[in-house]
Amino acid sequence: MSDGDLLAGLRVVELSADVPAAACGLEFARWGAAVQVFEPAGSRLRDAPPTLERSGETVSLLRASLLRRKTLASGDWRDALNDADVLIADAALADLDGIADQHPQLVVVHVTPFGTSGPYADFEADDLIVQAVSGFACTNGLADRHPLAAPAAIAPRVVGVLGAVAALAALLEREASGRGEWIELSSMEACSTLIEALRSEFSGRAVPRNPGPVGWAEVIATQTDWITLAPWSKDTLQNLPIALGCDPPPDELLAGDGRIAERVASREYVLPIVQSLDAEQVWTGLSELGCVMALHRSPQQLLDDPQLAALDFWESRAVAGRTATGAGRAMRVSETVARPSEQPEHPLRSTDVSDADTSSGPLDGLRVLDLTHAWLGPYATTLLSDLGADVIKIEGPDRPDIWRFNPADSLRVAAPDAHPLNVRGNFNMVNRGKRAVSIALDTESGRDLALRLIAWADVVLENFRPRVLENLRLTHEQMRQVNPQIALVSFSGYGSGGPYDNFRANGGTTEGNAGWDLLMGYRDGPPMVLGSMQADPMIGAQMAAATLAAIWRARQQQVAIHVQGSMFESAVAYIDEYMIAASLGQDPPPRNGNRMAGSVPHECFRCADAIDGSDEWIAISVRSDAEWLRLAEFAGLDRPEWRTLSGRRAHESGLEAAITAWTMAWNAQTLQHQLQTRGVAAAVVHTTLSHLRDPHLLARGWWRYLTHPDSGTRQYQGSAWQLRRRPTSCQRPAPRLGEHTQEVLQQVLGLSEAAVEDLLDAGVVAGLARAT
Repeated sequence: MSDGDLLAGLRVVELSADVPAAACGLEFARWGAAVQVFEPAGSRLRDAPPTLERSGETVSLLRASLLRRKTLASGDWRDALNDADVLIADAALADLDGIADQHPQLVVVHVTPFGTSGPYADFEADDLIVQAVSGFACTNGLADRHPLAAPAAIAPRVVGVLGAVAALAALLEREASGRGEWIELSSMEACSTLIEALRSEFSGRAVPRNPGPVGWAEVIATQTDWITLAPWSKDTLQNLPIALGCDPPPDELLAGDGRIAERVASREYVLPIVQSLDAEQVWTGLSELGCVMALHRSPQQLLDDPQLAALDFWESRAVAGRTATGAGRAMRVSETVARPSEQPEHPLRSTDVSDADTSSGPLDGLRVLDLTHAWLGPYATTLLSDLGADVIKIEGPDRPDIWRFNPADSLRVAAPDAHPLNVRGNFNMVNRGKRAVSIALDTESGRDLALRLIAWADVVLENFRPRVLENLRLTHEQMRQVNPQIALVSFSGYGSGGPYDNFRANGGTTEGNAGWDLLMGYRDGPPMVLGSMQADPMIGAQMAAATLAAIWRARQQQVAIHVQGSMFESAVAYIDEYMIAASLGQDPPPRNGNRMAGSVPHECFRCADAIDGSDEWIAISVRSDAEWLRLAEFAGLDRPEWRTLSGRRAHESGLEAAITAWTMAWNAQTLQHQLQTRGVAAAVVHTTLSHLRDPHLLARGWWRYLTHPDSGTRQYQGSAWQLRRRPTSCQRPAPRLGEHTQEVLQQVLGLSEAAVEDLLDAGVVAGLARAT
């Protein structure tokens, strides 16, 4: 067994004044890299909430979380670069010109809100501004109220993890070429990969703002705590009497085909039952029977959670002279030493490529077998594909990826014979660049084909529930028999082992179970779920980072590695600062909309309606008295009581009402420009539809235009980063079901055409699906 120090020996210099750069450094530190932090005076992290007062000093627990496993350094950071592998720096720090020339082997991650070019390059920003303009906030909240950003520092932490993904890819390529890389990490572009943009491009409609994905489930108050549950799901209706001993539902609710019962009548049956019971009883009883749901846990409840205890998730650390508890690595790692004769025959390509027309990214030559489905796992493998990896996705002929079935929006398809499973926006969004084969893994011949593909691969990713690979006889031990240095990365809902290990989960339930939703909501309202399952790609970023860390270790130490993570643990780690706070006796903060103590105003304000009558909003964040005076002068809102932060905080509701009365007369895009010109942090709250027309992303050439045989030429999201020496590219749209089965079986596995035909006739594999 390994202690998980997958990146031991790597040296990282971090120049961080804000969360994304610090979170990027933390991703290296969590896996054992030596990270030196050079922190400037005036860093936003020094007083970032939550805080602890100690001897008259304010200690940021977010900063303490982000400094975990790192070393605070002093002196000239440039001297530290002589021995460094990676430099992580954000926009608030020293000029980086010349660094690449002086240190050609260095991998540099340059983090900025909007990148170094384009109309927004010099705009002021914080997390609220980034979430607004990237389209992330638009789906969160109630349709008749203002949009909500994700709580805590979740979104900027994810940006940092995405930076680490690109840096790890560049380090792997450096092993072959000897050359470093310059990575431009734009927070806006990174967050823009976390929304359902292609769904809106396909349908021509914005994803609506809702307190959770439309029609999926709702937040319900029990006698003790909040839960997330789908009361109209027939699974819920059938399992309630078994789990809780209540009267069965009326027969008519279970009649007919389909998984969803009549909604109003179902709620009338379910709600009185669950509202009268203890939340833990409802959660345990229904989850054990396979219902997908959440028990909204507070930070203190998470510290006492039996699943996290069983996984040995927590670690102790010193914070402000006290012993605190916080998140550990959130994954378990096992290693098996491979013999020297068992080295891989397919390292990353060593040819130095700098031309964007010929580069496929730093992972050119990496072979990935994708056994994932829905959003989390496919997002992770798409990140690898974007960086140049060859990704082969396996789907079952009768069990394709469940996101192929998402019928949320009508589609304008190009081909008259287009198969409905090939034209779903969400599936196509997170599977571009891949090849797809259709193999029945539950047959002996299908298992044999999978093992042959495992022998071809460098790494396998899967997000099944525990024991699925065991049932398929495709465990890591069995994989090693055909590929002694294979890396396997497994992410399930709750991890392997512990009382919840076979419970079902998705992004919407994970965020409630992990404590996110109790932090999110309006000041006078209940907890809220993110509007479109964004927790899935946010945890998918963590899966991709773990994958590349595992590959680094496998190649440095000639070992086969199995990384086992979970959505639950990864999501809890994203709000680690509140775990630390709870362990030190602090209560969680009340739900407070978008308000933030150090910035007033810090909210989304209604603007004039769009031409089509839809509502438009602008996010404004004022972080200093000087910034407020510039806004107040422009808006005619200068009042003595609002000239200081304490005064604005004391009169926050009246201040927000006055700003709303003013912004209602403005076009949001025009007002964004006017405020940013005056040095005030502001941004349009893009919908998933208006985001497609954002002038900054268009000017930076961020969008990709790919032609799919069934759905035509579409506007696909770009990458989370821009690489200078080995630019990423993608020319392949998402695969149609079974599209590459024959190609892969013949060209990768060397089967004859006749052998493939026999497999097709036997139903072991399936070819391209077409409409009949």
